[in-house]
Amino acid sequence: RLLVADRPNDRIQFFNTDGAFLHEWTGLHWPDGIFIDNDAEVVYIAEHGYRVSIWTFDGDKITEWGGGEESDTPGRFKWRPHGIWVDSHKDLYVVTPGDWGKGRRVVKYSRKG
Repeated sequence: RLLVADRPNDRIQFFNTDGAFLHEWTGLHWPDGIFIDNDAEVVYIAEHGYRVSIWTFDGDKITEWGGGEESDTPGRFKWRPHGIWVDSHKDLYVVTPGDWGKGRRVVKYSRKG
């Protein structure tokens, strides 16, 4: 299957390997980065709504954080998340681009806290 972040339409679309539409998840805010963890059967999504959300393969939202507007508060985002991935230790990384190339950062969320 192929997942497509359809930012302007606030959704993730799913297609099979032949390109046929399967289904979609809606209610996102400009989804951008997607990371699929096949082992855990979880999808991580970086959204331009200053948030990160985590979903099951069945489309159930597990959790989200951030959201609303930019913030320097821990657990929130100063800039809109663009990239997201998980390493072999299951630690989560979120990339924010900064303001016109300034303030770029990668934030690590450790599984161990």
